[in-house]
Amino acid sequence: SLPFIVLADANGTDSVRTKNAGRVSSEMGLSEKEWAVFAQGAERIARAVQRQTGLPTVFHHHCAGFVETPSEIARLMDLTDPGLLGLVLDTGHYTYGTGAQGGRAALEGLERFWERIRHLHFKDCHSQVAAKARAEGQDYFQAVGNGVFCELGCGEVDFPAIVTFLNERRYDGWIVVEQDVLPGMGAPRESALRNRNYLRSLGL
Repeated sequence: SLPFIVLADANGTDSVRTKNAGRVSSEMGLSEKEWAVFAQGAERIARAVQRQTGLPTVFHHHCAGFVETPSEIARLMDLTDPGLLGLVLDTGHYTYGTGAQGGRAALEGLERFWERIRHLHFKDCHSQVAAKARAEGQDYFQAVGNGVFCELGCGEVDFPAIVTFLNERRYDGWIVVEQDVLPGMGAPRESALRNRNYLRSLGL
């Protein structure tokens, strides 16, 4: 597959979104005018990248940003040209951003946005850590520090079902594993090897 540019907003810079990551409500989102500006800006960047480099642009939704929930992802996709802006689906951020809808959330996201997905990030989400973060009102960085994004296979994301979905559709693009290495995980290399072994067990 061709290389591409990954675009995201300034995650973690808005205090309300950072404080409520994983449990944001519609009242915390962008206004109609702000959505229009946001979408136009994303298209402007994608158009410039395409013109100057020939590369496509994909948008990375992210907890603690303004494109976190499934409805916010859908809104951005609806407001932008599919020929200019694709989507990178992050399984961990999608799962946490749904507000505890279970381990099949990321698979449902794949199904819902498949026509716009150009790239994937594999990240797991620990349901118990996520539930505690929501119950205690932890902000995004506290939740991450407490291990909400655990190593692959240790959380609730249904990776076997996701791999089956991708194989059925002959996905041949990149899959990037994003891992927050926290105390107790050992060295980054050790964590990376565990993730690699898990992927190998799935046939990847």
